[in-house]
Amino acid sequence: MKPRLTHFAINTDDVEATQLFYGSVFGWEFRDYGPPGFVQIIDDTTQQPMGSIQQRRQLLDDAPTLGFECTFGVDDIEMAKSQIVAAGGKILMDTFTITNVGHLLAFEDPGGNPALIMEYDSSVD
Repeated sequence: MKPRLTHFAINTDDVEATQLFYGSVFGWEFRDYGPPGFVQIIDDTTQQPMGSIQQRRQLLDDAPTLGFECTFGVDDIEMAKSQIVAAGGKILMDTFTITNVGHLLAFEDPGGNPALIMEYDSSVD
């Protein structure tokens, strides 16, 4: 399987105000999930998560993460990590496991854009 966009996160300094904004503009619905400062954006048709709004974090050493942060699903995170480095990318946050979700890694592309890859836990529906 080729990597595919599986999740996006909107980074913000004010989760509540951002949630109110997108709820008003796009009619999005939300559900508290995970750590404080993190809410899932729920697809009103399927009632499934389609993204999140999260407290801003800093993936790059010299700048806070602005805008939308994308996560791509991969079959083998170690292989993808090797391909990222071989293609000129930089690892920003080494692989760590989110219980019942999968293994996550953050990287920077040659253009300076941070992104993430996730090898999802296949035992979770």
